[in-house]
Amino acid sequence: MTSTLRKHLAVAIGVATLLAAEAGTAVAQPAGPSVVEQLRQDVATIHALGVSGVQARVIGPDGRQSVATSGTADLTTGRPVSSDGYFRMAGTSKTLVATVVLQLEAEGRLSLDDRADHWLPGVVQGNGNDGTRISIRQPLRHTSGIRDDLPGYTTPEEYHQQRHNVYEPKQLVDLAMAHEPEDFLSFPGRSVARCDAAGARRR
Repeated sequence: MTSTLRKHLAVAIGVATLLAAEAGTAVAQPAGPSVVEQLRQDVATIHALGVSGVQARVIGPDGRQSVATSGTADLTTGRPVSSDGYFRMAGTSKTLVATVVLQLEAEGRLSLDDRADHWLPGVVQGNGNDGTRISIRQPLRHTSGIRDDLPGYTTPEEYHQQRHNVYEPKQLVDLAMAHEPEDFLSFPGRSVARCDAAGARRR
């Protein structure tokens, strides 16, 4: 992986981490610095850690947006990070989704033992996939057996060829349901999938 690619991926990770932290800060701590000022401080801190460029955006309950930027968007030209730029979060989004799921569980609005079919009836089915047997806990642990059929980014060339591909949620589900689930290894009291649902790699 090239150093430029690593820097771009670091930007995405930094933004995702910042957004997760700021979303909680904006709601849980109304007193103190304004959201904009807190964002400015945080993006400056992340930039100081060595991330080439950072953009953070918080959308409040009333729909108002606060944005802060720091650093460089293009290492060649020195162009600064734009306040309306877009970053592909890729697999980093799994951390944010898992955080929200755990918050909902803590609030008693769902259980990690709920079946996928309870919340997404009829979605996880076909070719041996069965949403009535998969708990919410299993995808969070990458032990659901559901395949991820997306192409990988194992080389800079693959990244550049596929970097603009966009998939709708239904497309991703259809790709996964087109395959039989990965095998499970049985252990006393539990089953562990032989694949990581994020990468569908056999162990």
